[in-house]
Amino acid sequence: MAEIMKLSALLPDRLDQIGDRARQKLCENQEIGCLKLAWDFIARELAGALKSALDCDALKIFATGWAQAEILSEFADPDKHPPGTRSILEIGEHQLTRELHPVIGVTIGSLPCVELKFTLAVTAHFSGVQLSVLDGHVTGGKTGTAWASAQLSYEGTPLHEASESKKVPIPGTFAFEAPGVPIPRLGGFAPEAKATSAPA
Repeated sequence: MAEIMKLSALLPDRLDQIGDRARQKLCENQEIGCLKLAWDFIARELAGALKSALDCDALKIFATGWAQAEILSEFADPDKHPPGTRSILEIGEHQLTRELHPVIGVTIGSLPCVELKFTLAVTAHFSGVQLSVLDGHVTGGKTGTAWASAQLSYEGTPLHEASESKKVPIPGTFAFEAPGVPIPRLGGFAPEAKATSAPA
Protein backbone atom coordinates (compact mmCIF):
# COMPACT_ATOMS: atom_id res chain seq x y z
CA MET A 1 0.00 0.00 0.00
CA ALA A 2 1.30 3.45 -0.91
CA GLU A 3 2.27 5.70 2.01
CA ILE A 4 0.52 9.00 2.66
CA MET A 5 2.42 12.09 3.76
CA LYS A 6 0.31 14.75 5.45
CA LEU A 7 1.01 18.45 5.02
CA SER A 8 0.75 18.81 8.79
CA ALA A 9 3.92 16.67 9.08
CA LEU A 10 5.88 19.60 7.64
CA LEU A 11 5.02 21.93 10.52
CA PRO A 12 7.49 22.41 13.41
CA ASP A 13 6.64 20.63 16.64
CA ARG A 14 6.23 24.02 18.36
CA LEU A 15 4.48 27.09 16.97
CA ASP A 16 5.07 29.49 19.85
CA GLN A 17 4.59 32.66 17.81
CA ILE A 18 1.12 31.71 16.63
CA GLY A 19 -0.41 32.78 19.96
CA ASP A 20 1.20 36.23 19.88
CA ARG A 21 0.03 36.89 16.32
CA ALA A 22 -3.48 35.71 17.11
CA ARG A 23 -3.63 37.89 20.21
CA GLN A 24 -2.57 40.97 18.25
CA LYS A 25 -5.24 40.36 15.63
CA LEU A 26 -8.02 39.50 18.06
CA CYS A 27 -7.27 42.49 20.29
CA GLU A 28 -7.92 44.85 17.39
CA ASN A 29 -11.47 44.39 18.62
CA GLN A 30 -11.51 46.50 21.79
CA GLU A 31 -14.17 44.28 23.33
CA ILE A 32 -11.73 41.35 23.16
CA GLY A 33 -8.70 43.43 24.14
CA CYS A 34 -10.23 44.37 27.49
CA LEU A 35 -10.96 40.74 28.43
CA LYS A 36 -8.74 38.56 30.58
CA LEU A 37 -8.35 35.46 28.46
CA ALA A 38 -6.31 32.26 28.71
CA TRP A 39 -4.11 33.13 25.74
CA ASP A 40 -1.87 30.09 26.15
CA PHE A 41 -4.93 27.85 25.86
CA ILE A 42 -6.16 29.78 22.81
CA ALA A 43 -2.72 29.41 21.19
CA ARG A 44 -2.72 25.63 21.75
CA GLU A 45 -6.22 25.28 20.36
CA LEU A 46 -5.31 27.42 17.37
CA ALA A 47 -2.19 25.37 16.62
CA GLY A 48 -4.24 22.18 16.88
CA ALA A 49 -6.91 23.54 14.53
CA LEU A 50 -4.25 24.61 12.05
CA LYS A 51 -2.65 21.16 12.03
CA SER A 52 -6.09 19.59 11.54
CA ALA A 53 -6.75 21.91 8.59
CA LEU A 54 -3.48 20.72 7.04
CA ASP A 55 -4.21 17.03 7.64
CA CYS A 56 -4.37 16.36 3.90
CA ASP A 57 -2.30 14.38 1.39
CA ALA A 58 0.79 16.42 0.49
CA LEU A 59 1.41 14.40 -2.68
CA LYS A 60 -2.05 15.29 -3.94
CA ILE A 61 -1.06 18.95 -3.56
CA PHE A 62 2.16 18.30 -5.48
CA ALA A 63 0.18 16.43 -8.15
CA THR A 64 -1.90 19.54 -8.85
CA GLY A 65 1.42 21.21 -9.75
CA TRP A 66 2.47 18.34 -12.02
CA ALA A 67 -0.97 18.32 -13.64
CA GLN A 68 -0.49 21.95 -14.69
CA ALA A 69 2.79 21.22 -16.49
CA GLU A 70 2.77 21.99 -20.21
CA ILE A 71 3.85 18.45 -21.08
CA LEU A 72 0.77 16.98 -19.36
CA SER A 73 -1.84 19.21 -21.00
CA GLU A 74 -2.19 16.95 -24.05
CA PHE A 75 -3.20 14.04 -21.79
CA ALA A 76 -6.44 15.91 -21.08
CA ASP A 77 -7.32 15.59 -24.80
CA PRO A 78 -9.28 12.35 -25.44
CA ASP A 79 -8.53 12.63 -29.17
CA LYS A 80 -4.78 12.27 -28.48
CA HIS A 81 -5.14 9.84 -25.59
CA PRO A 82 -8.31 7.72 -25.93
CA PRO A 83 -10.22 6.73 -22.78
CA GLY A 84 -8.83 3.63 -21.09
CA THR A 85 -5.25 4.24 -22.25
CA ARG A 86 -2.80 4.49 -19.37
CA SER A 87 0.41 6.47 -19.89
CA ILE A 88 3.58 6.58 -17.80
CA LEU A 89 5.21 10.00 -17.84
CA GLU A 90 8.78 10.49 -16.63
CA ILE A 91 9.82 13.90 -15.32
CA GLY A 92 13.47 14.64 -14.54
CA GLU A 93 14.92 16.46 -11.54
CA HIS A 94 12.83 19.47 -10.51
CA GLN A 95 11.45 21.51 -7.64
CA LEU A 96 7.80 22.29 -6.90
CA THR A 97 6.53 25.17 -4.78
CA ARG A 98 2.93 25.53 -3.65
CA GLU A 99 1.17 28.03 -1.39
CA LEU A 100 -1.83 27.15 0.73
CA HIS A 101 -3.94 29.56 2.77
CA PRO A 102 -5.70 27.81 5.65
CA VAL A 103 -8.23 30.01 7.45
CA ILE A 104 -9.06 29.44 11.12
CA GLY A 105 -12.13 31.09 12.64
CA VAL A 106 -11.89 32.17 16.30
CA THR A 107 -14.99 33.06 18.30
CA ILE A 108 -14.77 34.60 21.77
CA GLY A 109 -18.09 34.38 23.63
CA SER A 110 -20.87 36.10 21.74
CA LEU A 111 -18.51 38.38 19.81
CA PRO A 112 -18.25 38.10 16.01
CA CYS A 113 -15.98 35.39 14.63
CA VAL A 114 -12.49 36.58 13.64
CA GLU A 115 -10.89 34.75 10.72
CA LEU A 116 -7.12 34.27 10.76
CA LYS A 117 -5.64 33.58 7.33
CA PHE A 118 -2.27 31.82 7.31
CA THR A 119 0.12 31.04 4.46
CA LEU A 120 1.95 27.75 4.18
CA ALA A 121 4.67 27.85 1.51
CA VAL A 122 5.69 24.29 0.63
CA THR A 123 8.81 23.39 -1.34
CA ALA A 124 9.43 19.87 -2.65
CA HIS A 125 12.58 18.59 -4.37
CA PHE A 126 12.50 15.55 -6.67
CA SER A 127 15.41 13.75 -8.32
CA GLY A 128 12.77 12.47 -10.74
CA VAL A 129 9.22 11.14 -10.82
CA GLN A 130 7.14 8.71 -12.87
CA LEU A 131 3.49 9.67 -13.17
CA SER A 132 0.68 7.31 -14.11
CA VAL A 133 -1.94 9.08 -16.23
CA LEU A 134 -5.37 7.73 -17.19
CA ASP A 135 -8.41 9.45 -18.72
CA GLY A 136 -7.04 12.96 -18.20
CA HIS A 137 -6.04 12.39 -14.55
CA VAL A 138 -2.85 11.73 -12.63
CA THR A 139 -3.66 8.49 -10.81
CA GLY A 140 -0.38 7.87 -8.95
CA GLY A 141 3.31 7.34 -9.50
CA LYS A 142 6.79 6.78 -8.11
CA THR A 143 9.43 9.24 -6.96
CA GLY A 144 13.18 9.03 -6.83
CA THR A 145 14.97 10.75 -3.96
CA ALA A 146 12.53 13.40 -2.74
CA TRP A 147 11.88 15.60 0.27
CA ALA A 148 9.73 18.55 1.26
CA SER A 149 9.82 21.45 3.71
CA ALA A 150 7.47 24.32 4.54
CA GLN A 151 7.34 27.82 6.00
CA LEU A 152 4.26 28.98 7.90
CA SER A 153 3.54 32.69 8.07
CA TYR A 154 0.80 35.12 9.05
CA GLU A 155 0.30 38.41 7.20
CA GLY A 156 3.76 38.07 5.70
CA THR A 157 5.55 37.37 9.00
CA PRO A 158 7.17 33.93 9.44
CA LEU A 159 5.88 32.06 12.50
CA HIS A 160 9.04 29.98 12.97
CA GLU A 161 12.72 30.12 12.12
CA ALA A 162 13.81 28.56 8.83
CA SER A 163 16.07 26.23 10.81
CA GLU A 164 12.97 24.83 12.55
CA SER A 165 11.41 23.74 9.25
CA LYS A 166 11.26 19.98 8.96
CA LYS A 167 12.85 18.28 5.96
CA VAL A 168 10.53 15.33 5.45
CA PRO A 169 11.25 12.45 3.01
CA ILE A 170 8.51 11.93 0.45
CA PRO A 171 7.15 8.37 0.03
CA GLY A 172 8.54 6.50 -2.99
CA THR A 173 5.15 5.36 -4.33
CA PHE A 174 1.76 7.02 -4.23
CA ALA A 175 -1.75 6.48 -5.58
CA PHE A 176 -4.85 8.66 -5.59
CA GLU A 177 -8.48 7.70 -5.20
CA ALA A 178 -10.15 7.36 -8.63
CA PRO A 179 -10.40 9.21 -10.88
CA GLY A 180 -7.25 10.98 -9.61
CA VAL A 181 -6.02 14.57 -9.97
CA PRO A 182 -7.50 16.26 -13.09
CA ILE A 183 -5.19 17.65 -15.78
CA PRO A 184 -6.23 21.04 -17.20
CA ARG A 185 -5.77 21.71 -20.91
CA LEU A 186 -3.38 24.62 -20.34
CA GLY A 187 -0.07 24.15 -18.48
CA GLY A 188 2.24 26.03 -16.13
CA PHE A 189 5.86 25.01 -15.60
CA ALA A 190 7.53 22.87 -18.28
CA PRO A 191 9.98 20.24 -17.01
CA GLU A 192 11.63 17.81 -19.40
CA ALA A 193 9.61 14.63 -19.71
CA LYS A 194 9.01 11.57 -21.83
CA ALA A 195 5.96 9.34 -21.97
CA THR A 196 4.98 5.81 -22.87
CA SER A 197 1.46 4.47 -23.29
CA ALA A 198 -0.20 1.12 -22.73
CA PRO A 199 -3.77 -0.15 -22.41
CA ALA A 200 -5.03 0.25 -18.84
